[in-house]
Amino acid sequence: MKLISEPPIPVKIQKMKERVRWMHPSFVQRGIDQTSIVIDDGKQDSPEFSFMVIGDSGTKSHSRHHPQRKVAELMLPHRDDCSFVLHTADVIYVVGSQEYYSTNFIEPYREFLVGGDNPKSIPYDRMVFNLPFLPVLGNHDYYDVPLMYRLFTGTTSSLRRLFRYKDIEIGWHGSYQGNAYARAFMDYTGAIASHKS
Repeated sequence: MKLISEPPIPVKIQKMKERVRWMHPSFVQRGIDQTSIVIDDGKQDSPEFSFMVIGDSGTKSHSRHHPQRKVAELMLPHRDDCSFVLHTADVIYVVGSQEYYSTNFIEPYREFLVGGDNPKSIPYDRMVFNLPFLPVLGNHDYYDVPLMYRLFTGTTSSLRRLFRYKDIEIGWHGSYQGNAYARAFMDYTGAIASHKS
């Protein structure tokens, strides 16, 4: 049995078109250019800017040491000096499951989120960043696992934690063809596209 699955590229492209609502009449009528983004860093007097780049941030805590927390701590002194953060893909490992956003992303990068002083109260699909955060969709954010494997890993997760078995970071969910990623970073467009101007 193949443990990790990924949809074919044409399926990914179609899903992404649906999610970004490409050329939806609501965007066209408002004159929204979906091919560009403007970030106002409040420094109109200076053409210079800086930004931070991270990637493959999806790992979890290892023996009370969270590698992503260490990365975030290195980023924090530069937060006020940069215009945005570019994430180069693979926000969550092994599969982009919604259940790992809290421990593998929200908790370690909490200072970059509104309400980050209480990260456990931030739902993965309601994150608001206090600095522009531009993620790129990666293969792990799109991976899925078969139902039988999810049932096995989901029902044994407590037991594996009890015996400190190296967690394979697959639980009850997969990414559902990138749906968790879309809900975390993209679905704000739903409100725009669903209202007529």
